[in-house]
Amino acid sequence: MTLIFTIPYPTRFLQNDISLEEENQLAKEYKDRPVSPFENNTDKDEFTGLFTEIEMEGLEEKEKEICIYVDEKNKVEAEKIIQEICAEQQTTFTISTLENKNWNEQWETNFQPILIDDFVNVRATFHPENKQVQHEIIIEPKMSFGTGHHPTTSQMMQNMRLLDFANKSILDIGSGTGILAFLAEKLGATNIIAIDNDEWCYNNCIENIALNNSKYVKPEIGDLQIVKSSTFDCILANIHRNFLVENMQQLSTLLVNNGYLLVSGFYTEDAHLILNAALEHNLIANYHTNKENWSCIVFQKK
Repeated sequence: MTLIFTIPYPTRFLQNDISLEEENQLAKEYKDRPVSPFENNTDKDEFTGLFTEIEMEGLEEKEKEICIYVDEKNKVEAEKIIQEICAEQQTTFTISTLENKNWNEQWETNFQPILIDDFVNVRATFHPENKQVQHEIIIEPKMSFGTGHHPTTSQMMQNMRLLDFANKSILDIGSGTGILAFLAEKLGATNIIAIDNDEWCYNNCIENIALNNSKYVKPEIGDLQIVKSSTFDCILANIHRNFLVENMQQLSTLLVNNGYLLVSGFYTEDAHLILNAALEHNLIANYHTNKENWSCIVFQKK
């Protein structure tokens, strides 16, 4: 039997959503805008990430809550972790039951190819080849982030076509499936490190390396400390807002002069926070796109 732990977002998240229109008005001039004290808070993405240590069958994000699906045999440990997180984050949870189901198998079955113009097609092994596009990426569909369906991933891929990757060194931080690393290789990059701190994502990336006959993507499990003594021509960071702001200085240090930093993974109303942090570390915004209230920015180090 599968248990469903339903956890409402803390009230402060829902209150923040109400003020988005006002926030967007205030964000018109980002350069002189003071940074709000968000560092002491947890946003929706990070809140969801708090539960990743649970052995779960699936996780569903809804407008006002998240649902975590857990096999009954893992109930005690899962409930202990959820209780601790809910107490700390000032929210509650309820438990209900559901018939047994292989959520990953169902997710794989519903996985559809994604086509970005005639530029790139992302598909699973069970989809037919598309010979009308410049590049194809094959993903073994697991529940790791980065299939191309999310607006952040698709925007990153669209903006990558604007840059020259030939013989360049690339860092993909928060790499998930490795989709951006594989696209970088197809665009000509010859030294690519793909880092994620999630073992599931790391193993999925290894699977996808074989599927894409990749020669230059090197997966790593960990964080920026792995590459602290390296420099890169381009850094791809499709990751949450707080990480980007807190690590902007290090990301800039890892870039060569005139190198590019492509970032996404944050809401449009939070773009000014990213822009402010980047300006402090000699990163100038060249391109800024928005899709479904998610932003993607291309910076260049000057």
